[in-house]
Amino acid sequence: MWLEVELDTSNQGLRVSARGSRGERPPARTLLPEQGVDALQAFASRVGRAVRGGKPLDPAALNDAQALYGELIAGELRDVLVRLGESAKEKRLLLRLFARDRALQGIPWEAICRPGTSEGFLGTDPRLLLARGVDSSEPWEPREVRGAVRVLGIAPGSDERALVALKEALAASIESGDVEWLDPIAGPDISPRVLFDRLRRGKTPHVVHFLGHGGVDLAGKPVLRMADDEDGEEVWVTAEALGRELSASFYEELRLVVLEACEGAKAGALGSAAEVLGKAGADAVVAHLWPVKADAARVCSSEIYRALTASDRTSGDIGAAVAAARRTLLARSAEAFSPVLYLRGSDSVIFNFEGRRVAKPGAKRGSKRLAPALQGLLEGAFTMVIGDMDDDRAALRQDITSFMQENGGARIEGLSLSTLTQRCVLRFGQEVLHSLFQQSLTQAQQLTKLPPLIEALARFVRPGVHVTLLWQPHLERALAAAHPQRTVYAIQPSIAGSSGKPRVVKRAAGTTSWKMEPLLPKRFDLENEIVVLRLYGGYSAEARPIFSPPILTDDDHIHGLLGAEGLRPPSWMQELLAKPRTQPGLFLGLSILDWRHRMFLRWLYDQRPAPKDSLALQTPDAEPGEVEIWDSGGGLPGSARIAAITEDPAQLASLLADFEPGEAR
Repeated sequence: MWLEVELDTSNQGLRVSARGSRGERPPARTLLPEQGVDALQAFASRVGRAVRGGKPLDPAALNDAQALYGELIAGELRDVLVRLGESAKEKRLLLRLFARDRALQGIPWEAICRPGTSEGFLGTDPRLLLARGVDSSEPWEPREVRGAVRVLGIAPGSDERALVALKEALAASIESGDVEWLDPIAGPDISPRVLFDRLRRGKTPHVVHFLGHGGVDLAGKPVLRMADDEDGEEVWVTAEALGRELSASFYEELRLVVLEACEGAKAGALGSAAEVLGKAGADAVVAHLWPVKADAARVCSSEIYRALTASDRTSGDIGAAVAAARRTLLARSAEAFSPVLYLRGSDSVIFNFEGRRVAKPGAKRGSKRLAPALQGLLEGAFTMVIGDMDDDRAALRQDITSFMQENGGARIEGLSLSTLTQRCVLRFGQEVLHSLFQQSLTQAQQLTKLPPLIEALARFVRPGVHVTLLWQPHLERALAAAHPQRTVYAIQPSIAGSSGKPRVVKRAAGTTSWKMEPLLPKRFDLENEIVVLRLYGGYSAEARPIFSPPILTDDDHIHGLLGAEGLRPPSWMQELLAKPRTQPGLFLGLSILDWRHRMFLRWLYDQRPAPKDSLALQTPDAEPGEVEIWDSGGGLPGSARIAAITEDPAQLASLLADFEPGEAR
């Protein structure tokens, strides 16, 4: 059940209209004909003084709050509100306020109070959920979350105390495993360009929490402050530009943005920015109308995230979470009226936790043991097979999406990356796609390190042949670093099919540099040397990486593995694949639900079952039921079953750091 109330200004005062979820439309009314917006702004000033002073509302402010409530929630509107509330039963009624005039966005509607009470505030009413509405044509649905809720803190500038306080506020949720604290974007070098690059390269969060200053520029656009430039001049980014950058993440996993004003920020500036981000696609935005003291901000954040992400819940309700935070803050002061919630949809549930499993990340090393299947695999010879890594794919998706939208692209939401790139090729040509690819991954190479889990697993890899589908040279570089006394080859087949001339680079034993080899060696010493097959193209491992056309589009994935003899690899590769086809494989970043990966496995094992004891590592955010599909053999070559386990990459990398196989290598 929901009720939408529209507020606008007119010459006579404040115009109020409404509609209910069952088609109710009480007659529109005009309030406050004598004082109009001036009276509202005077009320806002009184509430603001109490918030900044960390004090309760004074009697005059409380009288105004009661009078305004009586004016606004009256007549047929009040009757509709009561009836819908009674029908909602155990689910509280959602009341959304649409403030059409910017002057009305700075009014603390959450602080109006039921007449005859001293704490019957609209924003803390236990019978309803209050939010500010945002008009948007973008689709809306709760995001399924299978593990921890990922939170990304952003704090431009040199003062990171607010970021430290935020992490401390979330400490209990992080310790319980309900929240995953991503590496924050913070510091004196966070310009708009650096911010956007970091957002593209990093792990997609479920929540972005911005700590800083907001304002309105000379053109009237809401802006957020970045780090000062080299000359000490202030640098700002428009909320519209940030929303555009986040738009691809809104289509994926990002659902909530929190805008928290640091102490000393301009009052009310973040409210307009919140509406802009909501229109860009954020399901919910929490903004602070006034900067509050550090301890109040800590309590507010702690209460919101605890109520939103606790593992005993089947859904994450941001409306209920903000209401809970307000009630906690109200016990101490009017600071309860600083946080306001903007909602794009007609439901405040933004996360679906059905089937969710969380694990505590803070266990001491050695207190948790490796899964027996993984431990057994690492103690013997195995073939490392690396699939997709989210960071590069997310960055490329963002760049291509932005390009196509700027150049008149049709609706492209929800497309897989291979289909998105296919459309890009069909409309703009392969040269444009490859240019976008090189632009995206060249920046990624400058900003990213080796994935920790690949680094950790590289230590256990033995001589032989291993396979990567990554566009970046992460696997071969990790293997070279972990095994400095072994020769490592990286071989890139021709993109046109496996019958072309392969490109070979080599890091000789005892050296640190990679060099291109003119020809394939006549033979490989697979008892002592490591060979990496790079099947999806991209960049080589040299100090100055060389670009090779990548496997990107639907057509690439269909034809990229086809040679002169169909799916049969060329003779030079068949010799190398003999060993992977006889020893267990360790699959990282493969999904049995992805047709590209099923096709790849059929090619790799020549339509036969994978070797016994092969193992697929799945992350906590994998699709529900995927582990069971691996275990049942569905979609696998020869209907063979492959064991699958779910592991958090960061936790597993930490465990592997202390693990030593029982068998000496």
